[in-house]
Amino acid sequence: MGWMGRKVDNLGSAVAGAGGGMGLSQAPAYTQAYLQRLGGHLDEARRTLGLVERGILVPELTPAERAQAVEGFADRVAELEVTHAAIADASPMMQPLLMMRHADSEIAARAWEAFTPAIPIDAPSLIWTGIGVFIALVVYELFKSPAAIVRRRRSLRSR
Repeated sequence: MGWMGRKVDNLGSAVAGAGGGMGLSQAPAYTQAYLQRLGGHLDEARRTLGLVERGILVPELTPAERAQAVEGFADRVAELEVTHAAIADASPMMQPLLMMRHADSEIAARAWEAFTPAIPIDAPSLIWTGIGVFIALVVYELFKSPAAIVRRRRSLRSR
């Protein structure tokens, strides 16, 4: 590989590392945005459950229908509570991973629509930045490896 090829390779490596680092540095901030939205859904689900239980919301339901509706809303409240606790009670380093595992896709999509990237200055954000840089560099090296192998074989054949 000549001088120009090495420079292009260095540039590609830097761009890939920076992109990966910048992307993953946002994981803690996005997780917090998701938790805020999830908490809002949980509060609203609890409120709705209480209104249905007291007969204020949809007062025309029969007792059997009301019991069924209460059961459905109670299940949703329990689901949201488990998800919220799993993420919120974890260490800041683990929260992004747990969010990916437990996330409600609709809530996550709405959180993403409203998300504004944050400047990473806390330890978890800086660690996630480092992880992103490392992953992006490994992926970059994997993509460029086949081309390097082909060039090396051609070089050996021509000797």
